[in-house]
Amino acid sequence: MDLAHELHDLVRTLDRWAEQMLRPEGLTYNQYVALVILGQHPGITGRTLSKSLGVTEAAGSGIVKALLTDGLITNGATPGSGNRRELRLTSAGEDKSGHCARLLGHSLDDNARAIGIDPNSLASTIRDLHDEVRAIRSETPKDH
Repeated sequence: MDLAHELHDLVRTLDRWAEQMLRPEGLTYNQYVALVILGQHPGITGRTLSKSLGVTEAAGSGIVKALLTDGLITNGATPGSGNRRELRLTSAGEDKSGHCARLLGHSLDDNARAIGIDPNSLASTIRDLHDEVRAIRSETPKDH
């Protein structure tokens, strides 16, 4: 059994599950995550949102346009600020984000408990492992 493979497979499974749960709500998983990010960091730019989502600026722009069209976010940039956007949730966006959060729920926590694993302890272990991997990867030269 390979830890990296198992974690990757788990994340893919969770992503597919979330996509299925969000589809009837008219959202993709990335659009939902964008709503969550904007709820926590109102006023961020499209560039920062794209980086936070781990997508290209072009893909991020598509996500932003869809959310703007659906009235879930607004661009609070002042006139004359060029292409720079200051993105915020609308009240409809806050409602949609909250509804989808409840829809997705804490089922992974429940799954962990069902097999005798404390979800808080597991989350802490995964955070520690993630921090370690990021620290090692940042020290590795990129010219291999």
